[in-house]
Amino acid sequence: MKKHLFYSFLMLISLMGCSSPKGNADTEKVEEGLPVINLSEGVEEVDKLNLSDAAERVEIVKLETTKQSLISDIEHIQVTKDDIWVYHLKDARVYRFDHNGKFLNKVGKIGNGPEEYIRMAFFWVDDHAREVYILTTLSGVKVYDYEGNFIRVQTKIIMDDMYFAEWHNTPMFYLNGLYFLNQSLALFRPIDNPVDSLWSIALVDDSFNKIKLFKNPAHKGHEEEIVANRAGIAAENWREDDNSVDFFNNELTIKFPDTDTIYSFDASNKELVPSYPIQTNESKGDFELTHHSPRDRRAFDIFNIKGHFVTSNFVYLYATKGENVYTYRYDRNSNEVVLWKREVKILERRRGGRLSYSYSDSSFRLTNDIMGGFFNPKYRSCSNYWIMPLQPDTEDYEKYVEELKKSPDAPQKQQLLDVIANTGEEDNPILLIAVLK
Repeated sequence: MKKHLFYSFLMLISLMGCSSPKGNADTEKVEEGLPVINLSEGVEEVDKLNLSDAAERVEIVKLETTKQSLISDIEHIQVTKDDIWVYHLKDARVYRFDHNGKFLNKVGKIGNGPEEYIRMAFFWVDDHAREVYILTTLSGVKVYDYEGNFIRVQTKIIMDDMYFAEWHNTPMFYLNGLYFLNQSLALFRPIDNPVDSLWSIALVDDSFNKIKLFKNPAHKGHEEEIVANRAGIAAENWREDDNSVDFFNNELTIKFPDTDTIYSFDASNKELVPSYPIQTNESKGDFELTHHSPRDRRAFDIFNIKGHFVTSNFVYLYATKGENVYTYRYDRNSNEVVLWKREVKILERRRGGRLSYSYSDSSFRLTNDIMGGFFNPKYRSCSNYWIMPLQPDTEDYEKYVEELKKSPDAPQKQQLLDVIANTGEEDNPILLIAVLK
């Protein structure tokens, strides 16, 4: 009981305050009794971070290419115990494969009927109930069984009534019997109560009505500024990183942009509680500058923690500053932190007569000592899987193959090279699926 009251008190303080421009004020409020990830003191710099520290093995899955399963544009992948699910953007369907890559069936029906939809935004799989949820853009959420048969309309609420802002990566997820919505700023349309719309995660009921809203503490005091700069209203575009959401071992952890705490979801009390405060002496910079960063090169010189990944033994953080990506590995047993720093480019582009900037590659990656090259987990599942797709006949694929060939020998390197050698330009993607320890 005392522990619950302590967490509730910490959560109240965290949600009332906002991150300071300099240093880490949040950590000082929540560090007592919690393991602190210290990025400023006692950090050992290393020349690589190996995938084998996090994963027990990597499965090489070449998705079967048939007339019914031609894949050219992957929007999302989920891996369950026996199946692999791929959202194919081109035809707005979910493709089901087994773990050997054999095509099994499609899920979803295109049309205007009650069992159909015109456009799909996202999907989620409940492996316990063996159901596939499809979030449509105009006709709510529809549920199908694993064989693709329609079961029910979960809700008729449309996306514009669920979300007030842009969404990316994972707009919806279902975990341990609970439904969540996930949105990122900026606001994209006028609404009656704009400040009340500035939520980041929403817990919803099974009809997708909002039960509880979780707001980013860093937005406290900036609400009017955020609303005033919403897309389509102001001349400047407002930029914010996505919420970092992880599901390792079916436990939900969240890190909001511009904050220095990783939160865990307490299912019994339906609360977010501080789990890992992050200590850093780096400046957060000016709030307005960092949120107009595509327009201002100076914003890229500010330290920015972009996301987190959780495994049984480690918490990984990746951040950017200048022309570097910082990947930190925090040991959950010893509290030790190591850092791998790699150089990237800041690209300059002219769009609509104005300059904008972006990183050439600021993604989280590890050295793939299991099969050579690198590993970039583009997708992660509620179970313990990280997924990296290799799409033939793309520039990224060619670059990866060249780097793989030049990399040091690894136990499964030749096996992967053999699969690549037998993959044609018109073939379906190869998936590298890391099974976490």
